[in-house]
Amino acid sequence: MVSGSASEGAQDRARDVADRPGLPYAKAFVVQFTAETDAGLEHAGGRVEHLQSGRRARFASIGDLRACIVSLLADGSAKPAGPRKGGGRRRTGPGSGTEPPSP
Repeated sequence: MVSGSASEGAQDRARDVADRPGLPYAKAFVVQFTAETDAGLEHAGGRVEHLQSGRRARFASIGDLRACIVSLLADGSAKPAGPRKGGGRRRTGPGSGTEPPSP
């Protein structure tokens, strides 16, 4: 038999989960840091990938990482999610800081 306090605790935890904001896939990223990135992130470089679109961008600092994420989120909100034409590859211009998804 479950005691009153244990069942109340479970109810509180269930309410906490229900009250938390969602974690939408459209806002999910993978960040990969270079070997040279230090634990304090003072010198940070690497790559960030937007999971929904597969778009990637390289960054050379934490400020760059933030800018990449902002750009990838803004680009995703301007276009509806879904399959892209042309085999799923997106061409990007020189100096755009983005890379098309790998095959």
